[in-house]
Amino acid sequence: MLIKFPENQFYSAWDEETLGERTPGSEEYRNAFEIDRDRVIHSTAFRRLQGKTQVYVTGQNDQYRTRLTHSIEVAQIGRSIVNFLNRSTPQMHETYFIDPALVEAICLSHDLGNPPIGHQGESRLNELMDAWGGFEGNAQSLRILTNIIRGESVGLDRGGLKPTRALVDGILKYKIVGKAQTPNHAKFLYDDQTSIRTWVHPDPAMITRCQMGERIRSVECDIMDLADDIAYTTSDLFDGYKQQVLGEQEVRGFIEKNDHGIDPAIKDKLIAVLRNDYPMERLVATLIGRWIHSLKLIEISAPEIESNRYRFKLNFDESFANELSFFKKLNYRLIYQSNYVKEPEAKGVHILEALFCHFRDIVLGVTPPSSAIMFSPMRQKAIAQAADESARMRLVCDHVSGMTDSYAINLWEKLTKI
Repeated sequence: MLIKFPENQFYSAWDEETLGERTPGSEEYRNAFEIDRDRVIHSTAFRRLQGKTQVYVTGQNDQYRTRLTHSIEVAQIGRSIVNFLNRSTPQMHETYFIDPALVEAICLSHDLGNPPIGHQGESRLNELMDAWGGFEGNAQSLRILTNIIRGESVGLDRGGLKPTRALVDGILKYKIVGKAQTPNHAKFLYDDQTSIRTWVHPDPAMITRCQMGERIRSVECDIMDLADDIAYTTSDLFDGYKQQVLGEQEVRGFIEKNDHGIDPAIKDKLIAVLRNDYPMERLVATLIGRWIHSLKLIEISAPEIESNRYRFKLNFDESFANELSFFKKLNYRLIYQSNYVKEPEAKGVHILEALFCHFRDIVLGVTPPSSAIMFSPMRQKAIAQAADESARMRLVCDHVSGMTDSYAINLWEKLTKI
């Protein structure tokens, strides 16, 4: 017989309710959020992240981060943030705390919907899908969690992993439904995800506040978002240094123009790294540690939301937030804008567009099917049974955005030989 530990009062049965009924295991030893995390880890969508580019195209160097290693690092930093907050916040105790497994599940899921071959693919797919509801990475992650992965049925719409309400809410960084309803037609949920949003947030008053521009997120979502910022900022800095994209003079010039009151000791360590007088690993560890230790939970009033997940707001000390912003800007100017990153990314966008247009034209009847490059029988059947053109094109987008770098490149090479 399993020993039963005290319930975590921070979460209610409402938070743990799942989108679809789960088949209970005999003598289940995991809580609802540990099941969330484990189902994500064992999904094919998660495994495919090992073949998707983070910044440097996969295959250039085995030491560079992929979407998979990035997601693992985000989860580790997210868990560390939770551990720190649970031990430093007076309201938290052994039966009232933020669940680290829930935060891990959210962090591990946050990039599931990102397309292959670099960050620019998301904006290009959004343009290509304009007539059929657009494409957005977070909305696609939600679609994968709730429709595509795992499930207990055969087919493309498998019912998802039946996630908890708290996990789905952690993915909902953006709560506006419809591409046309958002500024610059970016950061939105798909039109058919309204029912999921309503299941998570049944009170229309909160959605109205979001539509008016207010940022309302669960504390776990905020933790994931910051863990993501910390992870990609430090890892991209590390990989850029290893690839020798960063030069001492360029960094000195950037510091002179973008000082923003950054701790002189941190600037000195950065220059020492570029001179090979200080290990980059130590600098990265120092930055992660000081940023986590600067965090606080602030109790707030959220009368229309009963969950404790909205009772606390994550507060990031301003001076350390400025420090993180400084490194994000440095990466953008000196790494992301470098030819070493932009040239393969531009090629990747071209490949993604060519593949999308190839499958789009087949589905719309513009060109006849090619026996060399066609959908799987399961996807062909799903497309044939789809309710309308938008649903068919969403399945095309699922197919292209779910590809790994190598699969997309190999398929594109076949396409160019036809």
